[in-house]
Amino acid sequence: MKGITLRHLAFTGPDVETANLDFVNGLNVLYGASNTGKSFALKALNFMFGGSVPLPGIEQRVDYDALWMGLVLPDGKHVTVYRAASGGAFKIFDGLLTSTPSGEEGQLLQAQHDAKRPDNLSQYLLTKIGMSGKVVAKNMNGEKESLSFRNLAPYMFVSEETIISERSPVLFSGQVIRETAEKNIFKVLLTGRDDSAVVTTQDPKLRKASQTAQIALIDEWIASLKDQLGEDAPAREAVQKQLSALEDALNSHHDTFKSRLDIIDALVSERRRTADMVEATSARLLELELTLSRFAKLAAIYTSDIQRLEALEEGGYLLMAIAGRSCPVCGAPADAQIHKHGAEEIARSHRAAAAEVRKISLERRDLELTQQSLSAEAEGLRRRLANAETELVKIERQLTDARPQEALARQAYEALSLRKSEVDAQLSVYDECARLELKRSQLDVPLSRKKGEKLAVGIDGPTAFEFSKTVQSVLSAWNFPDAANVRFDPLRQDIEVGGKERAANGKGVRAILHAAFKVATLIYCREKNLPHPGILILDTPLLTYREPLVQVKYGDLEPDEIAIQATGLAEKFYEHLASISHLGQFFILENADPPLSVRVGQNVEIFTGMANVGRSGFFPPRDLPVILSLAA
Repeated sequence: MKGITLRHLAFTGPDVETANLDFVNGLNVLYGASNTGKSFALKALNFMFGGSVPLPGIEQRVDYDALWMGLVLPDGKHVTVYRAASGGAFKIFDGLLTSTPSGEEGQLLQAQHDAKRPDNLSQYLLTKIGMSGKVVAKNMNGEKESLSFRNLAPYMFVSEETIISERSPVLFSGQVIRETAEKNIFKVLLTGRDDSAVVTTQDPKLRKASQTAQIALIDEWIASLKDQLGEDAPAREAVQKQLSALEDALNSHHDTFKSRLDIIDALVSERRRTADMVEATSARLLELELTLSRFAKLAAIYTSDIQRLEALEEGGYLLMAIAGRSCPVCGAPADAQIHKHGAEEIARSHRAAAAEVRKISLERRDLELTQQSLSAEAEGLRRRLANAETELVKIERQLTDARPQEALARQAYEALSLRKSEVDAQLSVYDECARLELKRSQLDVPLSRKKGEKLAVGIDGPTAFEFSKTVQSVLSAWNFPDAANVRFDPLRQDIEVGGKERAANGKGVRAILHAAFKVATLIYCREKNLPHPGILILDTPLLTYREPLVQVKYGDLEPDEIAIQATGLAEKFYEHLASISHLGQFFILENADPPLSVRVGQNVEIFTGMANVGRSGFFPPRDLPVILSLAA
């Protein structure tokens, strides 16, 4: 698998010359005088890979406000990471840049790791190297945290203080609380396996405290429930018998209450039916009486019309009777009379009146028949109405008698139901007490971790053995004494060489062995085709080649350091790193001059510390005011 490759690190600011370091594939060396910015370069690179520690506030960088880090990603893409010198979020630009391209905003990435979001530098870089989504157990209870890119930083950036430290290269923080997580981070690197399958359990101490608190709370609940029962509470069995008796009584009273309620329901239904019949009968009777009244008036009209027509008929008859006689005035016979006196008209009127009388008589007869029929119906309705009203009164009397009986049955049933509810509640209290006492008994047992429950952390034996072989091959390539006897100590999470712990050596030897550990980690990952960032920056790994009179802070050389100087390890060290340049990128920071072969064949930069000789330091020299010290 491929890793990330550095191309440049640049500081920019208004009206100042860009401070720039360029990198090539494989081996890069920066050496020179102290206090020229070599260690500052490591801190700046760490800062640009998401470090939260602010940049050192050295005077030379005051006018620089931005950093630009050019990278080649594993897929071959060139990008530049931008960050303000004051810290904060990042921006990613395509291409290798030292200034913002016009019209391009860049991809904003937050500095804080968040495994659930892609918009942070940690997730961006983890995704690029194929380590996104990994989790590691952070304690023996299996609580997990997501792997961040900062967890890999100790395997990329090794400061001067770290490389000579007696602390394990694996347990890089020095915090006991972080040891489990740091062992598992190393395991993820060397095996590719994370702890996502680990089941989280509760810490025994926390579990015991929780258990004690739960028992105390349950005891409080039980006491409260017993207070509800009272001091003289009957036994649960007696309460259960009482409940059974109440249920039998309730069933009996329920039947009585239901039968009485059914009687009332039937009477109410009958009353409604009878009342509806009374209402319908009354309405029909009223309608008939109104019709009969109208028919009586019509009959009177018929009688009056007949009487009038009969009078006309009688008058016409008399007139017709005298029409053929001699004139009573002059005695002239009928055939001698000149005036006819309308005898024909009288005859016609007489006939018409007689016909009309017959017609009206027929109609009056039909009317009389109808009146008789309606009168008979009305009489029947009156009798039915009287019977219905009598029945309604009877039903009301029955309802009046039945309601008190139903009320008594209801009251008795409700009283029994209320008592049953009280007994049910009492039994519920007994049941809850029993449940809580069972729960308490389950909690009140000693806690112990069973054999085999202890979580396995860090690398396993076979992996440790193989890794030791890789460290051994690195030390052999460097011509380190006793390199054939390397062992990884799982207890100290460190290596032993020739039976001697790394921490038991002098500063210079500790530095070499720490460097070998980190180089071997990169090689091991590449040989196993496992992800690794692909960058390793070592500050002063060859400390054993120091000059004690010049580098006073490290003290005199110890015997093991003097022995190392006699082996030619420095030249072998550089030759080996150059030979494995295809596996990763190495950036070595040293005070001592590297061998001539390295200075000729590799990317080597020297910081002279002198303004007019070569490159003086990380930042270009600038005119500074002369500060005079006035002594008395």
